[in-house]
Amino acid sequence: MATPITVGVIGATGNTGRTVVEGLLSSTTKFTVTSFTREVSVNSPANQRLKSKGVRIVGYDLNGPKEKLVDQLAGIDILISCITWEHLDLQVPWIEAAKEAGVKRFVPSEWVGPAPKGVIDIKDKKLEILGVIQRAGLPYTIIDVGCWYQVFVPKVPSGKSDHGHMIYIDHRIVEDGNQKFALTDMADIGKYVAQIVSDPRTLNRHVFAYTEVLSMNEIWDVMARASGEDPPKDYVSGAELNEIIDVCRKRLQESESGMRARDIMDVANFNMGQYRISWCIRGDNTPEYADYLGYLDFWKMFPDFPKGRSLMEFYQEVLRGNASG
Repeated sequence: MATPITVGVIGATGNTGRTVVEGLLSSTTKFTVTSFTREVSVNSPANQRLKSKGVRIVGYDLNGPKEKLVDQLAGIDILISCITWEHLDLQVPWIEAAKEAGVKRFVPSEWVGPAPKGVIDIKDKKLEILGVIQRAGLPYTIIDVGCWYQVFVPKVPSGKSDHGHMIYIDHRIVEDGNQKFALTDMADIGKYVAQIVSDPRTLNRHVFAYTEVLSMNEIWDVMARASGEDPPKDYVSGAELNEIIDVCRKRLQESESGMRARDIMDVANFNMGQYRISWCIRGDNTPEYADYLGYLDFWKMFPDFPKGRSLMEFYQEVLRGNASG
C-alpha cells in the first residue's frame, strides 16, 4: 500500500478550506489531513466536525516562537493555504517555517482566475507572496480556478433564486456581455486540488482548473433555462466600472487614514470592479490567456478526470433551495 501524502490546510474551516478538505478526503489518492487552526479555535464546532471525519487538528500561534511552528510542520508533505484575501501577509511566517521544516510543496491562497500584474490589487498581493515563496526557494504550486458559480446568481421574477443572490456583488452585465470567462463550482475546487497536488508535473508550476467557460449573457441564459423565467438584465460600461473603482479607492484610502469609517460596499465594489474589468473586458480569466501566462491546463493534463457540476445543475439546486451563493 502506498504511503499516504500528508497535507496541512491553513484555514480549513473557511469556504475554500472546507471544499479543499472534502476533496482531499474523497480522493482516490490517499491523503492524511491536518487542519492548522488558531489555538483559540481548536475546539470550535467547525474543527470538531473536521475531527470527526479523521482530520487532525493542530492549534498554532503566529506570535509564538518560530521553532514551534517549524516543529508543527515537521512531516507535512504539502501545505495548502486557504487564508482569506484580507490576510494574505499572514502566509509569510508559514512560508519561512515550511522551508525550514522541509515541506515539499506549498500551495498559496489563490483560488480565483489568472491575471497579469497591475489589473487586480488582490492578485498583485498574491504575486508578491509568490515572490516571497521563490526567494525562500520553497517548492510550490499555484492553483487558479476562475470565477466561482456562487458569485453570479441572477434574480428571477418569482424570487426563487433570491436566497443565492449575493447582495455585495454588482450583478449588472458588463459592456455587451459577450466576453467569456472561466467558472467553477466552489464545491468542486477540492477535487481538482487533490488531483493537482498529487501529480509531480505540477511542482513549481501554475495550474488553471475550471469547469465552464461562459459569457455573462450565457450565464443569464442558463438561469433562464433552469428557471423557465427571464432574469432581468441591467448593463454597466467599462468606463462606469473604472469610475466606481476610482471613487471607492479614494474612500478606502480615506478610511485607512482615519478620515472616515470603512464601508463593506466600497470594499466589495472596488474588488469586484477590478475583477469584472479583468474577467469581462480584458479576457484574462480564460484558458487561452492562462496558456499565454504559462499555466498548465487541468483538462489537458487530466482529460479523463470527472467534470465538476455544471452551472445548470448548480442553478437548479439554487432554485430548489438546496444551494446558495
